[in-house]
Amino acid sequence: MSDWFLKFMLFVFAVHFLAFTVLAVKRRRLSSAFAAGAFFLLFLAIGVRLRLPESSILGIHAYWFLRIPAWGLALAGISLGWHQRKRKNP
Repeated sequence: MSDWFLKFMLFVFAVHFLAFTVLAVKRRRLSSAFAAGAFFLLFLAIGVRLRLPESSILGIHAYWFLRIPAWGLALAGISLGWHQRKRKNP
Protein backbone atom coordinates (compact mmCIF):
# COMPACT_ATOMS: atom_id res chain seq x y z
CA MET A 1 0.00 0.00 0.00
CA SER A 2 1.26 3.46 -0.76
CA ASP A 3 2.15 5.91 1.98
CA TRP A 4 -0.42 8.50 0.90
CA PHE A 5 -3.23 5.97 1.31
CA LEU A 6 -1.99 4.88 4.73
CA LYS A 7 -1.74 8.52 5.83
CA PHE A 8 -5.27 9.13 4.54
CA MET A 9 -6.54 6.10 6.49
CA LEU A 10 -4.69 7.35 9.58
CA PHE A 11 -6.61 10.62 9.27
CA VAL A 12 -9.94 8.82 8.68
CA PHE A 13 -9.46 6.58 11.73
CA ALA A 14 -8.50 9.58 13.90
CA VAL A 15 -11.63 11.50 12.85
CA HIS A 16 -13.84 8.47 13.49
CA PHE A 17 -12.19 7.88 16.86
CA LEU A 18 -12.94 11.45 17.92
CA ALA A 19 -16.51 11.32 16.61
CA PHE A 20 -17.36 8.05 18.36
CA THR A 21 -15.66 9.21 21.57
CA VAL A 22 -17.90 12.29 21.60
CA LEU A 23 -20.96 10.09 20.93
CA ALA A 24 -19.98 7.66 23.69
CA VAL A 25 -19.61 10.46 26.23
CA LYS A 26 -22.67 12.41 25.10
CA ARG A 27 -25.09 9.48 24.76
CA ARG A 28 -23.44 7.21 27.34
CA ARG A 29 -23.60 4.24 24.96
CA LEU A 30 -21.23 1.33 25.36
CA SER A 31 -21.58 0.44 21.68
CA SER A 32 -20.14 3.84 20.73
CA ALA A 33 -17.30 3.35 23.20
CA PHE A 34 -16.50 -0.01 21.56
CA ALA A 35 -16.49 1.67 18.15
CA ALA A 36 -14.19 4.42 19.46
CA GLY A 37 -11.84 1.76 20.84
CA ALA A 38 -11.85 -0.08 17.53
CA PHE A 39 -10.99 3.06 15.61
CA PHE A 40 -8.25 3.91 18.11
CA LEU A 41 -6.67 0.47 17.67
CA LEU A 42 -6.91 0.82 13.89
CA PHE A 43 -5.28 4.25 14.17
CA LEU A 44 -2.43 2.69 16.17
CA ALA A 45 -2.11 -0.20 13.70
CA ILE A 46 -1.75 2.16 10.75
CA GLY A 47 0.71 4.27 12.74
CA VAL A 48 2.84 1.20 13.46
CA ARG A 49 2.63 0.20 9.81
CA LEU A 50 3.81 3.65 8.71
CA ARG A 51 6.59 4.11 11.27
CA LEU A 52 7.82 0.53 11.69
CA PRO A 53 6.75 -1.34 8.55
CA GLU A 54 9.13 -4.28 9.05
CA SER A 55 8.45 -4.84 12.76
CA SER A 56 7.26 -8.31 13.68
CA ILE A 57 6.52 -10.41 16.72
CA LEU A 58 7.00 -14.16 16.36
CA GLY A 59 7.16 -13.71 12.59
CA ILE A 60 3.83 -11.87 12.39
CA HIS A 61 3.69 -8.20 11.41
CA ALA A 62 3.22 -6.17 14.60
CA TYR A 63 0.23 -4.22 13.30
CA TRP A 64 -1.84 -7.41 13.19
CA PHE A 65 -1.70 -7.55 16.99
CA LEU A 66 -3.69 -4.30 16.96
CA ARG A 67 -5.99 -5.04 14.01
CA ILE A 68 -7.42 -8.30 15.32
CA PRO A 69 -8.58 -6.83 18.67
CA ALA A 70 -9.98 -3.87 16.70
CA TRP A 71 -12.13 -6.30 14.72
CA GLY A 72 -13.31 -7.85 17.99
CA LEU A 73 -14.25 -4.46 19.42
CA ALA A 74 -16.03 -3.52 16.20
CA LEU A 75 -18.00 -6.77 16.22
CA ALA A 76 -18.89 -6.31 19.91
CA GLY A 77 -19.99 -2.71 19.28
CA ILE A 78 -22.12 -3.64 16.28
CA SER A 79 -23.80 -6.55 18.05
CA LEU A 80 -24.41 -4.53 21.20
CA GLY A 81 -25.82 -1.61 19.19
CA TRP A 82 -28.05 -4.00 17.23
CA HIS A 83 -29.25 -5.62 20.48
CA GLN A 84 -29.97 -2.21 22.06
CA ARG A 85 -31.86 -1.05 18.97
CA LYS A 86 -33.85 -4.30 18.80
CA ARG A 87 -34.77 -3.99 22.50
CA LYS A 88 -35.77 -0.34 22.02
CA ASN A 89 -38.02 -1.05 19.00
CA PRO A 90 -39.76 -4.42 19.58
